[in-house]
Amino acid sequence: MVNQELLEILRCPLDPSHTKLNLEESSLVCERCALRFPIKDGLPVLVVEEAQLPDGCSSLEQLPCQTGSDGKPCRPMKDHLPS
Repeated sequence: MVNQELLEILRCPLDPSHTKLNLEESSLVCERCALRFPIKDGLPVLVVEEAQLPDGCSSLEQLPCQTGSDGKPCRPMKDHLPS
């Protein structure tokens, strides 16, 4: 279980200024793009490459936060990944 205080400050790494993560079963789910991050040994793993894509998405580029289809500004995926 993730501590409530920690849960309040955690954000989706793809768009940390616009998102919160919600605890669902054994993972944290981004409220904006529905990307599902696992919790392993009680610790959230906020590594995009280890996250589970939501139904209907076959790649990270299809997420609403990447396409702008949710009506909110988006940043290109390249801005989120290390160079």
